[in-house]
Amino acid sequence: MKPRNVDILNQTMQYVQRYGGTLAHQLTAIPESELPRYRNVKHAFRIQTEILEGPATLVVGLPFEFPTELPLFFDAQRQFEGIPHLEHDGHICFTRNENLVIDERYPGEVVLECLKKVTDILAAGQSQSNNYDFLKEFEVYWANSMTSYLQAHTVIDESDKTLRELDILIMSVNGLTYFVCERKFDPYLYIQTVLKEDSKSAIKRRCLYVPLCDGTFIKPPTSKQAWTFQIVKDALNNNISKEQKRKLEILLRKTPGCNNRYEYIIFSLPIEGEKRALFGVVIQYEDGMVKSKRSKIRLHPLIQTPKKIDILPFFITRHNKSFLLSRTGGNTSFANNNAVVIGVGAIGSVVTLGMAKAGYKSITVIDHDWISIENVYRHVLGTDSLYNCENNDCTPFKKVDALKLEIQRKYPLTEVIAISKKISEVFEHEQVDWTKVDIVVVCIGSPNIEMAINRYFHQKKNSPPVIHAWVEPLGIGGHVLVTKNQEKQGCYQCLFRPLSDEDSITNLSAFSKSGQSFTQSLGGCGSYFTPYSFLDSEETASLVLRSLYRLSRNQIQDNQILSWKGDPTLFLSEGYKLSERYYMSEEQLSMNGMLYFDVNCPVCSIREIEN
Repeated sequence: MKPRNVDILNQTMQYVQRYGGTLAHQLTAIPESELPRYRNVKHAFRIQTEILEGPATLVVGLPFEFPTELPLFFDAQRQFEGIPHLEHDGHICFTRNENLVIDERYPGEVVLECLKKVTDILAAGQSQSNNYDFLKEFEVYWANSMTSYLQAHTVIDESDKTLRELDILIMSVNGLTYFVCERKFDPYLYIQTVLKEDSKSAIKRRCLYVPLCDGTFIKPPTSKQAWTFQIVKDALNNNISKEQKRKLEILLRKTPGCNNRYEYIIFSLPIEGEKRALFGVVIQYEDGMVKSKRSKIRLHPLIQTPKKIDILPFFITRHNKSFLLSRTGGNTSFANNNAVVIGVGAIGSVVTLGMAKAGYKSITVIDHDWISIENVYRHVLGTDSLYNCENNDCTPFKKVDALKLEIQRKYPLTEVIAISKKISEVFEHEQVDWTKVDIVVVCIGSPNIEMAINRYFHQKKNSPPVIHAWVEPLGIGGHVLVTKNQEKQGCYQCLFRPLSDEDSITNLSAFSKSGQSFTQSLGGCGSYFTPYSFLDSEETASLVLRSLYRLSRNQIQDNQILSWKGDPTLFLSEGYKLSERYYMSEEQLSMNGMLYFDVNCPVCSIREIEN
């Protein structure tokens, strides 16, 4: 049972005093008048403890939601300055709330458990055994040391470890804001999309990108010890290779005239593996560069320091795709991949948006149809995408055009190529260079058209893998067929054949018994549809996306049929019948995923391939 708030301070102190042993001595409640000195606390008390056999005084703060929230600890007497995990106000960062499971019934025990972690961190800091943590937390220290908040949004290729020039755009967005990018990157549409700013009026300058050598150790600044120009200069001189120094000297000698009073530098500090900390400085020399008496050439401040020079730090917000994808589990395998989605209806639209989230370099979407009001409740796009109303002329949106706008708005680093044509026209006019495509996903849901698509790709010698996806009616399931995946045998055509001489052609993967019709109409001819919900299309799209991840890891090495089963209650209540395949277990479905192969298939059989 959670203690009543009025008693929680006394109960906590009594518990810590009684069970703290050698960890806690001389607890003293802090008067209410002193509480504003400590961030976000409702109660607080001082506690005597020992760090490396030496006495130490800490402040324990109980937040407003304690014990649901963890207690806060402060080095109020500044005994441990200059060690990792100690913030400018003395707050000791020892864990995040989600990293520690606590029992709210015993708030005193919560404090003691956290106190053990705090004393371990302080001991490691005093002995300098955790100095490496300075690097891991460098960007946090950098941000906390800034007296004024100055931000740079960046699109930088951090895998390129060469010292080079970048473009920096200086804009008035919530004060002064920078946008820094590689020179090959066109920033204007991106800035318009993300920052809602017309960057055409932005001031463009040079920004130097300086990757420091592996093994570099630099202590971050603090609120009391800000970086000086000399520290910046030493960081450059002491932590770059001879080759990088030569490159830097060349760039400094050809400093653009527009950088005559300001130089912008972004440092890349190695942490571990491919992880790097980014931080930036503006070097201000308002009186301009020093002129060489001998050559009459103006010398860059990093070559000849002027009398008046200042340093202004700025914080980096990364927008580059590889960094953002690393936060989703570290999978950046699609960053250089090009995909094609044929059919962007209920399934294909979700697949396309998912591919953009996965970080595909480019996605070509092919569909000749318009967005329809009848489909918005199972399509990824809503009613705001029905019409293009520019210049007071509202015209229906093509699916591919509306989807392209949606992805550009949400994920502008993914290129979307919209082709509003039937796939047969695309094939006929060779509008796609299939040699540059890594994966094709077909979500048309029309067997005859998909058979033609299947034949087209099986006639190509170097076809990319092709995935077919479709959904069954009334929530009973959906299917994903992987083809052209290393092995040639096993294709979409194989699925369609009679089970006996007396039977008609049927889809072998179907969960519904053959011979039934599921199309319905709400408005007569021209309004026929197959009933299924957005849950069914999204479940099938999810299976496609998971298959893409498995393909990228070589976890699918053949041409499988993958299926998911839903609840058949509604389906059966409508009088429809299920196939025998529906009654297979998940294990049986998985084991039989390649039994659909047709040895006499006119498209992929061994005889056909040899011919």
